Amino acid sequence: MATFNQITLLGNVGSIETKTFSNGGKVVEVSLATSKMWRDSSGTSHDETQWHKVLIGGKLADIAERYVRKGDPLFVVGEMTYRQYNTKDGITKTVAEVRTQSIQLLTKGGFQQPGGYPGQGSGELRPLLLQGLRV
Repeated sequence: MATFNQITLLGNVGSIETKTFSNGGKVVEVSLATSKMWRDSSGTSHDETQWHKVLIGGKLADIAERYVRKGDPLFVVGEMTYRQYNTKDGITKTVAEVRTQSIQLLTKGGFQQPGGYPGQGSGELRPLLLQGLRV
């Protein structure tokens, strides 16, 4: 039987950190917040935010490093992965990570493409770059 591992997220960038390796490779690590809001039976509003560790590698890392900023909306398609490591105290920890296959940079209102093509401000989310770019 075939299996399938794909996760799709649309959230806001919390932090962004670039890690460069001795072989010249690069990974951009992004914390991405997704939120849901609901009302309980008494009408009280609730808001729950989940933080996701997103790893952007390959050619996308160069683009993310250049264009992605804290607070930006970001659309991510990737694979859910888990890895384990041991702390200095010998405790085994498990980390959940999303390894990206493609990203879309989004902005509220208008957008700016390289080359100066301005979008029209309408308050909706619009693609900025990288529609379907896969590495």
